[in-house]
Amino acid sequence: MALLANAKLNLYLKIVGKKENGYHLLNMINVPISIYDEIEIEITPSKETALSQSFSIQIDCPFEKTTIYKAFNLLKKHISFSEKFFVSIKKNIPTGSGMGGGSSDAAAFIKLVLENFGLNLTETLMTEIANEVGADVPFFLLNKPAFVEGIGEHVTVFDSFPLLNFVIIVPDFAISTKWAYENFKMTLTKKEDDIIIKNSQLNKDLLLKIMDNDLEKPVLLKYPIIGDIKKFLENNGALRAMMTGSGSAVFGVFDDEVKAEEAYLASKSRFSCYKIFNSKTIGV
Repeated sequence: MALLANAKLNLYLKIVGKKENGYHLLNMINVPISIYDEIEIEITPSKETALSQSFSIQIDCPFEKTTIYKAFNLLKKHISFSEKFFVSIKKNIPTGSGMGGGSSDAAAFIKLVLENFGLNLTETLMTEIANEVGADVPFFLLNKPAFVEGIGEHVTVFDSFPLLNFVIIVPDFAISTKWAYENFKMTLTKKEDDIIIKNSQLNKDLLLKIMDNDLEKPVLLKYPIIGDIKKFLENNGALRAMMTGSGSAVFGVFDDEVKAEEAYLASKSRFSCYKIFNSKTIGV
């Protein structure tokens, strides 16, 4: 069985609180985009269930800590099966970019297992499993533009959402999510706009007005190249440019495909050592 697990971008990320366990509470606008990891899964009968994984590129993560392994073990707690799972992943979504590749892979795996065995879990249990695997997994299970709250467990899909064109530039370094959050200066100034955003039918003009990412502030101090990339995209036609998540990917929003393609080609020339993508929203 072949699957495509798409990436995401954060068009809005506000840190609005912090739990006693140290997890930050967020308000976000997440959008799925047309960049995909390619996953092949083979399921064979067996006396004892087992999982094997292979990746097209070496990833800096032990076998037992991959998102798919976490999802597999959590599903085993609630589902009785004895098959062997052979999972092969061609990684197109850069790791450490803030584009959610690992979470998307896990969500695709969860959905495939449930569909393959004709299983229906309650929404509460699905959210529990997904959130334990990773903060973005509940969003990827729905895989539509959405307002995401808490630590990622509350996902409200927008009634309508514009089709957007993106050029994404991913520098040749990853940024630690843990480091970015630790270095953010908490202000706890929740914007009332968040309630309006959550319940609105967002159009492009409103999105461009509100786009913001709290994690940019500490990242720009340590990695000024992020700011340089933003300026480059805006100088090449982007209506707005922003870092996604904790980075290191930076994206620009463009009026149309033609302008996006021109900026894509200019980016490939200027940042030849970086990964460059031309993409758009999906699920709208």
